[in-house]
Amino acid sequence: MGLSHSPTADRQRLDDIVRSVNRLRPLPGSPVRILKELDNPTTSVRKIAELIALDQAITAYLLKVANSAAMGYSRECSSVQDAVIRLGFKQVRSLVYSTMASGPLSARLSGYRLGAQGLWFHSVSVASSAHWLATALRYPEPEKAYIAGLLHDIGKLVLDQYVLADYNKIMQIIHTENQPMWKVEHHLFGVDHAEVGGFAGEHWQFPQELIAAIRYHHSPEQDQPNQQLAALVNLANALAPSDSDEDLFLVGKVITPATYEILNLNPEKTPKLAERLKASLTNYQSRFEIT
Repeated sequence: MGLSHSPTADRQRLDDIVRSVNRLRPLPGSPVRILKELDNPTTSVRKIAELIALDQAITAYLLKVANSAAMGYSRECSSVQDAVIRLGFKQVRSLVYSTMASGPLSARLSGYRLGAQGLWFHSVSVASSAHWLATALRYPEPEKAYIAGLLHDIGKLVLDQYVLADYNKIMQIIHTENQPMWKVEHHLFGVDHAEVGGFAGEHWQFPQELIAAIRYHHSPEQDQPNQQLAALVNLANALAPSDSDEDLFLVGKVITPATYEILNLNPEKTPKLAERLKASLTNYQSRFEIT
């Protein structure tokens, strides 16, 4: 029997969670300026390159990816402008989000039993899986799937302290009721990490399509009208390989039934798809890996 929202959930705690979202630090100015310019339909490669060159971390990462073996070019790319041309605006956007998110997502989350970089490694695995699955399933914008996969669990940054405080109760419910973590969160707190991630995306003024994919990655049928992006993240979250033994809440992930329908995917073909994904993932992850 599934959990419903608990009528005894502490309203004060829910208000505290919302206030915690509102207290999140603003996003760094340099990546925000680059992302805003990338959304400008009249922008130029030169303008994007000029903005990137003002940020040392993004510049280094951009050149690293542009010159990675996975890109398959023999000629070295030595300028930011050449790197932007080689990668294209869509992948540059993915790299800017990756640079921006790598710091926060590398934090240790004691409540979720994730060590330093545990959430980051999971996020990159899901992002790379979402990108690969989007390509395999003919979704037209795999870079959007990558970004949504990368940021799908940002709500855990806020909820971690509340999960830590109720850790024993949460584990008891998970084991006795056989319920996924996000449903237990909603039962106890009145909100789950996906919903909190949506609030955070609003706070940071992410595009609405990205906010919805984060908010509904456990319930893509609720994402109107862009169900495919949330469904891809749901599928990637379930199929992405994990090297972590620390995160007890990544075990036993299942694909939401609506995902099969939204993506027109035969459940019987999913194991084969997962095998192909695992075999191909190394090249995909190497495109975005930050060191």
